[in-house]
Amino acid sequence: MRRFLASFALLAALHCVHAAPPTTYPLNLKDGRLSGTGAEIIRAQLPDAQFILFGEDHGFADSPIILHAIAREARPLGFKYHVVEVGPLSVRMLGDALKRNGIDGIHKLVDEVPLGIPFLSLKDDALLAADFLGTDRKGTPYLWGIDQEFIGSPPFHLKRLVAIAGNGAARAAAQKLLDAELAAAANAAQQDFLLVHGSDADFDALSVSFQGNAEAERIIAELKESAAIYQLWMHGHNYENNARRARLLAGNFLAAYKSAADAEPKIVFKMGIEHLTLGTTSINTIDLGTLATEMAREHGKSALRIAFLPTGGRHLAFRPKTGNPATEQVYKAEEAADFFPAIGIDPATLATDGWTLVPLEPIRQTLDTQGIEKLKPAVRVLLLGYDYVITTPDAKAGVSLY
Repeated sequence: MRRFLASFALLAALHCVHAAPPTTYPLNLKDGRLSGTGAEIIRAQLPDAQFILFGEDHGFADSPIILHAIAREARPLGFKYHVVEVGPLSVRMLGDALKRNGIDGIHKLVDEVPLGIPFLSLKDDALLAADFLGTDRKGTPYLWGIDQEFIGSPPFHLKRLVAIAGNGAARAAAQKLLDAELAAAANAAQQDFLLVHGSDADFDALSVSFQGNAEAERIIAELKESAAIYQLWMHGHNYENNARRARLLAGNFLAAYKSAADAEPKIVFKMGIEHLTLGTTSINTIDLGTLATEMAREHGKSALRIAFLPTGGRHLAFRPKTGNPATEQVYKAEEAADFFPAIGIDPATLATDGWTLVPLEPIRQTLDTQGIEKLKPAVRVLLLGYDYVITTPDAKAGVSLY
C-alpha cells in the first residue's frame, strides 16, 4: 500500500506539471529598465547575490540587452566587474579601443581582422562591456577576459609582438608568423591559422627569441595554451578539450578575482550556458557555475543563475569565410524543443511582446527526485543548473560591428 501511494503521488505530481503549466512572468524593457512582474522577481534577488551568472547561446541581441538592464540595476549594489567569454589579451585590446573611441573603436578592429573577435564584435555585447571600463584602486580592470584566445585573433597579438620586439631576430620571427596569419585570414583558410597548426615547439622557439620580455612571454604563453585547446577539439579529443578549457577559465577567473581591490567583488558573468551551469555540465565538466556558486555560499551570498533560452527567432552564426564571418539565420531551438514541454510549457503560448521569465525552483520541487531523474540528460542539467530561464519565441539576432 505504501508503494502504491508513493507511485500514485509521483504520477499525480507529474500530471500536475503537465496539466497545470508552471507560473511564468512577463519581462519587458522600458526606457532601458526592466519592467513587468518578471523584473520585480529578478530585482528582489540582487541584494543577496555576489555573482550574476547569465548563460546564453551566442549570437543574440536579446541576452546582452537584458543583462545590460540587470547590470545597471545591480551597479548601486556594488556590481563593478564583468566577465566575458573572450581571451585576456583580446579583452585588454578591446577595452582600450572602447575607452579611446567607443563602439567605433571595435568597429575598426572587426574590419581589420573580421574573424579576430568573438562576441564583443556584436554591438549590444560591446555596449554592455563599455559599462565596465577602467580599473579599481589596485589597478585591476573591471572588464575580465578569461577564455582562450579566439581562433582568428593572432594577427592582433603578433602585431603587438612585432611592435615590442627587442631585437631584429625577434622582430623577424614575429613578422614571419604575422604575414602567414594575415594571408590565412584574408582567404579564411582556417587550416592555416596559427592556433590550428602551431605546436608547443613552435611557440617555445618563439618564446626564446623574446626571452626576458615579460609582455611578449605572456602573449606567447596565451597563444600556446589556446592552440593546445583548439587542437584537442580538432583531433577529436573533445572531453580533454572541454576539461582543459574549464581549467583555463577557472584559473584566469581566480587570478583576476584575487587581484581585485574588493575583498569579495561582485561580478556580472555573460558566457555560454554550459560554462555557468551548476553541477556537471552536459559536456561532462565542472565549470564556472559551480565554482562561483560555492564561492558565493562561502561568503554568505548567492549566485543568481539565469539562462536565456529562446524557443525561436533569429541569431548570428560565425564561421570562417571571406568578408563578414557572421551570418544571420533562423535559430533552431533544439534544446528548447526538449526543455519546455518537459517542464509543462507549450512554447506556442509564450508572449511575443518582450520576454517570459520562468522560475525553475518550483518546477524542481514539483517533479521531485524521481520526476527529475526521468528527464533527458540535457533537460535535467538545465533545470538543475539555473534558477531562472528567460525565453521568447521571437529572439533577435545580434548586430555585427563588421
